[in-house]
Amino acid sequence: TPTNPQHQMPAAGFENPIIGGATFVAIKFVGYSFAASRISRHYSRPDLNPCLVGAVRTLIGVGFGALYFTLASVGFPSLLILLGLIPIRVLEWTILLKLFYDPRLADRSKLRDVNILGTIWSFLLDVPALMGVFAVAGFWVC
Repeated sequence: TPTNPQHQMPAAGFENPIIGGATFVAIKFVGYSFAASRISRHYSRPDLNPCLVGAVRTLIGVGFGALYFTLASVGFPSLLILLGLIPIRVLEWTILLKLFYDPRLADRSKLRDVNILGTIWSFLLDVPALMGVFAVAGFWVC
C-alpha cells in the first residue's frame, strides 16, 4: 500500500551544508583567535601569533566535535549531549595550553582560569556560530 504523505515525519536539513560548516568554523576561528590574544597576555607570551593559536584551537575543536557528535548522536538526549561537552572542552583547552603556553601544565591556577573561561567562551561562541550556519546554509523543514 502507498504511504500517506500526511503521516510522514518532516525532513530537515541544509541547502548548503558546506557553506554552513565553513561559517561555523570561521566564527569559531575568529572567537578563538581573540581568546588566544587574551591568553597570550595572561601568560606573558606576546610572541605567539593569536591567529595561529586560534587556528589550532579551532582544529582541535573540529576534531573532537566531529568524534563526539558522531558517538553522542546515538541516542543521548540533547541536554546530556551539552553536558558531555563540558569535559571535552576542558580537555581541548588543556591541550591548547600544553601545546603553546605551559608544556608541563605547571601553573595550575592559570590552567584552571583558562579552562573555566575558555569552556564558557566555547559555549558562548556556539550561539553566533550556529546562527551563522542557519543564516547561510538555508535551513529547511518540509
